[in-house]
Amino acid sequence: MQDIPKKGYFSKDRGSEIVFDVSIEIFMPGATEYSMLFLVECKNYTHAVPVDDTEEFFSKVQQVAAANVKAVIASTASYQRGARAFAKSKGMGLLRYFDPSNFKWELMRSPSASIFESSLQDAIELDAGLSKESFVSTAFDLYLQSPVRDTNSLWSFVEDFVVQIPMSLSERRKLVNPKSNLGQKVPFQSKDRIEEHAAGILKKIGHERGLVSLDDLCALERERCNLSVQLDVEPAEGDDFRGSILGRISFDPLEIKVFAHARPNKGRERFTLAHELAHHLLGHSRFMAGEACEEVDFLLFRKEAIEAPEISRMEFQADYFAASLLMPRVSFEEDFRRILHGMNLPDRGHGLLYVDDQPCNRQNYEFVTNHLMARYGVSRSATAIRLEGLGLFRDARSGASFRTVGSLLSGSLGRGVHG
Repeated sequence: MQDIPKKGYFSKDRGSEIVFDVSIEIFMPGATEYSMLFLVECKNYTHAVPVDDTEEFFSKVQQVAAANVKAVIASTASYQRGARAFAKSKGMGLLRYFDPSNFKWELMRSPSASIFESSLQDAIELDAGLSKESFVSTAFDLYLQSPVRDTNSLWSFVEDFVVQIPMSLSERRKLVNPKSNLGQKVPFQSKDRIEEHAAGILKKIGHERGLVSLDDLCALERERCNLSVQLDVEPAEGDDFRGSILGRISFDPLEIKVFAHARPNKGRERFTLAHELAHHLLGHSRFMAGEACEEVDFLLFRKEAIEAPEISRMEFQADYFAASLLMPRVSFEEDFRRILHGMNLPDRGHGLLYVDDQPCNRQNYEFVTNHLMARYGVSRSATAIRLEGLGLFRDARSGASFRTVGSLLSGSLGRGVHG
């Protein structure tokens, strides 16, 4: 490939042109001269970018002396506090880049180019991404500081500069904002739609009641689309998540791995496999090339501050699909009501099943969930979360205000890994 020579910009102080690492010229519709010029200096440091480098680059940009010149530093390292303060005072932009090949989610496109606003992003998280050298990004490849805010959105970053261009009313009317056509790439699916999808899959494998055979489902998908499933896999030495990784899916070729751990846990392995199967069955190959999951990733309420919205949506869908697959709504609810009927347990206005810190209510809760755990091959926490999601259970115990789908993975089972 032939190298394209970089364009130089004339410096009055030097009497010659200065060549920058990257230059981006922005033209108004129909214009022959650019209206804004981004000049970018790239840093590949093993330490935080110091304020001295920021001041030096700003001085070099000033020599170009063109109207609407914007200085941006792009770095793989963090920025010193002084560098960030200086950049903001001078209207500069700072960009920190994270290599997406190290992410647990291999997306088809940059999540930073897929979101519009930074309002969903946590200020502390954004600050850490720019300022802490030890910070590790799990989803976003860009952490950005514009002259007015911190953000993960490349759209917002550029927009903060563009709005500063002096424009007439007629010029503003010519501008077209393509963001309005970008939209949310991963489509919303209601819980009912996910339940119906899972029920359709179960019908294909002939499941009627009780423990769902993931063996049969894997066999069906192996025949249909050459799915390869490997269980009890030892994580590779070079795996960034070695020791905590539960499973991985890759779509080309289509392969699921469930990893071995020193303390085997049938419930964890079973839900991990169902979760990765869900990514496949929900068609998430349209949006990502692969995913690796850890127990901390199975969150019932996901924080979009640490994940791209598209990732949060896919992970919620996969979690809910896995629960729907392992505990089919119709038979699960019927079995639950049958157990309550056999116990002659009345509804005292708190819900069909209610637990607080009283021993009698805890005993009832354990009795009911024990039967459902044994029937569906899931943990007590999995059972409780499923019941609560179906509106059949209320948990008023102390400290029960927050639970994660990670607790789906806890608890021992006496049945096989995947049915």
